[in-house]
Amino acid sequence: MTAADAMSIARIRAAMIGAAPTGRWFEDLAAYLVDGLARGEDMAGFAVGGPDERLISVALGTIYQAPPGPTYTGRTGYVHLVLTDPDHRQRGHAAAVMAALLAWFWEQDCGLVSLTASADGIPLYRKLGFEDNVGSMRLLRP
Repeated sequence: MTAADAMSIARIRAAMIGAAPTGRWFEDLAAYLVDGLARGEDMAGFAVGGPDERLISVALGTIYQAPPGPTYTGRTGYVHLVLTDPDHRQRGHAAAVMAALLAWFWEQDCGLVSLTASADGIPLYRKLGFEDNVGSMRLLRP
């Protein structure tokens, strides 16, 4: 995927979360995607297109450097988005884009890949080898 795909990714994201594809959040998301995909060094996305050339499934990830540990270099991949148009689910598209994204992470020498899974995504991620991380927590700014 390239920066030219940013608006399509943003529209799929809006549809998946039930939000209108308008406003500051949408503009910020599109700008973030354009910038990251144009740089290409620490962000990559993979997609499946439908017969009408519209994107129907997307996986997007970034790489960051975490503190190294005894078992890995600290080069870490994070899966930000895995989206599939509801009309095209259960056809292997998410598995295909995730396989491509994971291959890219390994090619970039990432020693760890993490993500936050939705309930719908958990079976796929487990099938791909992801394990539950019981100690993971988060805090959203009030």
